[in-house]
Amino acid sequence: MAVGDQAKAAGYPIVPETGEEGRVRWGAREINRCRDLIAQVKALVPAGKPAYRTASGISSGTAAPTGGNDGDIYFKIII
Repeated sequence: MAVGDQAKAAGYPIVPETGEEGRVRWGAREINRCRDLIAQVKALVPAGKPAYRTASGISSGTAAPTGGNDGDIYFKIII
């Protein structure tokens, strides 16, 4: 994948390597590589509470639990 493609897909601005702005900003390629890395890491972070619960292995529901592993915790709400 070309340098800057992932950053552009994530909505980050790309630093131009040519033209007037490109001459002023030395290291445009490295800046764009860093933005690619940020876009990759950001894609790994879950978005929203349900995604965080799923990523951490937490499940919820109203039915009685079935199966499970040794060490799992089950909370029962008593009304």
